[in-house]
Amino acid sequence: MRSSTLIVSYLWKDTWKRWFEQPGSPLARWFITLLLMLVASVILVSFQLMERSLRNQMERFGLNTLLVRETVIPGSAEFFRHGEGPDHLAILKSNGEKLRVRQLFVRGQTEWQQNNLLVFSYPPEAIPTLARMLSVETPVMCLSDTLPTKASMQVRVGHRSVLAGVVRPQGWLRLLSSSEDVLLVPQGWLSDEEQLGWLDTTIFQRGPTAPPMEKIISAVNTLSALDQRPQPQIQSALPLVKELDDVKNRQAQWRNWLAVILGVAVSLVYGSIAVLEFRQNLFVCALLRSFGAPSRWLYLRQWLENLLLANLAALTAVLLVAFLHRTIFSALGFSADILDFSGGNPYAGTSIKTIFIWINVGALLSSLPVALGLRRPVGEILN
Repeated sequence: MRSSTLIVSYLWKDTWKRWFEQPGSPLARWFITLLLMLVASVILVSFQLMERSLRNQMERFGLNTLLVRETVIPGSAEFFRHGEGPDHLAILKSNGEKLRVRQLFVRGQTEWQQNNLLVFSYPPEAIPTLARMLSVETPVMCLSDTLPTKASMQVRVGHRSVLAGVVRPQGWLRLLSSSEDVLLVPQGWLSDEEQLGWLDTTIFQRGPTAPPMEKIISAVNTLSALDQRPQPQIQSALPLVKELDDVKNRQAQWRNWLAVILGVAVSLVYGSIAVLEFRQNLFVCALLRSFGAPSRWLYLRQWLENLLLANLAALTAVLLVAFLHRTIFSALGFSADILDFSGGNPYAGTSIKTIFIWINVGALLSSLPVALGLRRPVGEILN
C-alpha cells in the first residue's frame, strides 16, 4: 500500500512538473479542443433553437388550423358592397369551425398607434364565434396583446371614428392578429373603405373527425380550379411540420459528423503529442517499471491526463457559449423569446452529451499508442 501511494504521488508530481516545464503541450491540446468545441456548440445549439422556434410557430398557428385568403376587387364576380356574397368554402363548415371576415385595404389609427391597426369587417354570421369577446358598449373590438385589456378607445379609419373595446386574441383567432393589432368592425360600417375591395379571409379549425389537413388543402385548391378562380393564398402548419422534420434530420447529421470529427481530432492530436512525450520519457518509464511500477499505472496516467485536458476544454467551451448565449444567438437572428431557457436548456441536451462522449472516446484512443509502447521489454529499453 505504501509503494502504491509513492508511485501515484511520483506520477502526479511528474505530470505537473512536465506541464510547467513544457506548457506548450497541455495548452496546445486544451486550446485545439476548446476551439473545436466552441464551433460545435454554436452549430448544435443553433439547430436546437431553430427547432424550438418552429415548434413555437406551430403552437401559435395550430396543427389543425387553415387560413385561406382570396383577393376581391371592385368589378369582380365576388365583389359585394353589402351582404356576404358567395361562400366558396361553405363546405368546410361540416368539418369544423369556420370564420369568414374581410381584411380591408386601409389602416386604423389611435392616439398611441399611427396607421398600425389591421382592419377587418365581420358579417352577422360571425357573431356567435365572436360573442365571448364582444363588449356590451360597442360591437367593435381591437385584438391586441399589448394594449390594456377591457379598455375602450377611439379608433380612426379614414374619415370615421369608432369606439373599440380592447380584448386579447384567443385560440385560433390569433391568426388574424399575428404580430400586429387588429380592429374588427361589423360589415357595412366602413362602406366607403369596402368600395376599395378586400382580402376575403377564412379561418378554419379542423374538427377531430375531419379528413387530414392535406386532403382539405387539396380540396380547397380543386374548388378554386373548378370555379376558374385564381389559386388562393393558403397558410397551414404543414410546411412548418416538414421544415421541422428537415431541421431534426440535419441536426442529427451535424451532431454525428461533429462528434466523429471531434473524436478523430482529439485522438490524432493527443495521440501524436502522447507518442512524442512517451519517447522523450521512455527511459524514465522503463526505470519505474524496473522498480516495480505496473505498466497499467503508467498507461492510466496518460489516459487520465488526456481525459482531464479534453473534458476541461470542452466544458470551458460550453460554459463560455452558455455565458454569451444571448449575445451570440441574438447576433445570429434568434428572437428573445426563443433564447429563454424556460423551454429547456439546450446545453444539457443529447447533442452536447454526444459530443462529450466522443471526446472521451478520442481521449481513450489517443492513449493506445502509449499502451503499445509499454509492451516493450524493460531490458531492451535500458540496454
